[in-house]
Amino acid sequence: MKRVLTLIGLLVIAIFIYSNAELFTFVWKSDLDSVINILKENLLLTFFVTFVLMFIQNSFTIIPLILLLTINVTIFEFIYGYLWSWFTSVVASGLIFYAARNWFQEPLLKKMGEKWQETVVEHGFMYVFTGRIFPLIPTSLINLAAGVSTVTFKDFLFATALGNLIYFFFLSLISYGLLSVEMNLYTVAALALLFLLFILIYKRLKKKKALTIFRKNR
Repeated sequence: MKRVLTLIGLLVIAIFIYSNAELFTFVWKSDLDSVINILKENLLLTFFVTFVLMFIQNSFTIIPLILLLTINVTIFEFIYGYLWSWFTSVVASGLIFYAARNWFQEPLLKKMGEKWQETVVEHGFMYVFTGRIFPLIPTSLINLAAGVSTVTFKDFLFATALGNLIYFFFLSLISYGLLSVEMNLYTVAALALLFLLFILIYKRLKKKKALTIFRKNR
């Protein structure tokens, strides 16, 4: 049933893309003026199209993320565009994770050792979070890899939400013209500092939790 529902969802999205082929062609060609002019005429269409675009980006990473954020912050303004981009990215990532887990996890895990699975469970949050704020790996691959691994959905969703909240903020600043592309070096440095701070807090909390569990078991 889960696989059937997944296929139905994909079919609905495919039909929607086909029925709005011209609009998605403009997106593919990065014709922002044409895209924005069409979307501004229908708010409901705008919400659905921008979600579908984010879903595609999280499935195949064939659409530049900066392009999607530019569309959103141009139509919804900075704050709402940033938040809508973040929200749709988390939902889309969750759907891809869910589909990968139901379709591919079981046969793949049979080929993996238990030690590898336990390592992924233990450090799953950090794996996903690192991939989100340092996007050296395409978004789609992170979603698929996490889905077929033993990362818990809770860790995946929390790491995605937190990581994208940070990374999308800087991308939205660039899209809105508040941060120049030339300042990417400073952006990376800021992300690195945030990441280092988060690791220190994460390790401290993890150590404290382990100590608490040890004391309870004594």
